[in-house]
Amino acid sequence: MKKYLVIILGIFLHSVAMGQIEKIGTEKGNKEYRSGRYEAAIEAYTKALENDPEYPEAIFNTGNALQQMARRLQEKAQNAETEEEKKELMEGAVTASKKAASQFSSVVKLAKTNEEINKAQYNLGNSKLMSGELDESIEAYKEALRKVPTDDDARYNLAYAKHLKKQQEQQQQEQQQDQNQDQKDQNQEKQEQEQQEQEQQQQEQQQQEQQEQQQQQKMSKEEAEQLLQALMKQEKDLQEELKKKKRKKAQRVKIEKDW
Repeated sequence: MKKYLVIILGIFLHSVAMGQIEKIGTEKGNKEYRSGRYEAAIEAYTKALENDPEYPEAIFNTGNALQQMARRLQEKAQNAETEEEKKELMEGAVTASKKAASQFSSVVKLAKTNEEINKAQYNLGNSKLMSGELDESIEAYKEALRKVPTDDDARYNLAYAKHLKKQQEQQQQEQQQDQNQDQKDQNQEKQEQEQQEQEQQQQEQQQQEQQEQQQQQKMSKEEAEQLLQALMKQEKDLQEELKKKKRKKAQRVKIEKDW
């Protein structure tokens, strides 16, 4: 009996010691977090989680540190000197927000009270909002309000996320309308081009027909001239022949005989 008691007591003391290590690691992370050293805070929380990977406070605070890193990158992006730098910083902010969302999602599964779920869902909504995942953000805020209906911050952020969603839909609709108009303009331009090509083909065909007619008329004129010349030559030859006959007659005058 005493042996079992010693074993149980040993297990209890070990659990208390591990809990103290986790608590100390989390407190160190919180200190770094309050000082704005978020990377150091994450490192401290990570060490605390090595002893207990499902320690909710360390997971939750890791998500908070990542989210603060995302905000800091977003602020830097607004003051970036080049578009390339701005793009790189915004990509980093989105990546940090997605990592934070993963941490808060884990806390939601581990949370035991409505208040804990509310906090995790609220922060999850914020991280989803920053990463541009509006539908997921809206759903997270709704879940936070289901657990704590009096959460005014969740209610405000839910309204803001819905507003952004509406703007996004309007922009998408306008872009679709612009694309449709561009397609319509392209089709109209194509039709006009095809019509111009048809008209040009018709003009070329008409010109070709006119040239053929002119050629035919020209050939007919030449033939007529040749025929006229042939007739004139024939008439001339005929006149020459008649003249020759007259001269022969004139040479045959009867001569009187002598007695």
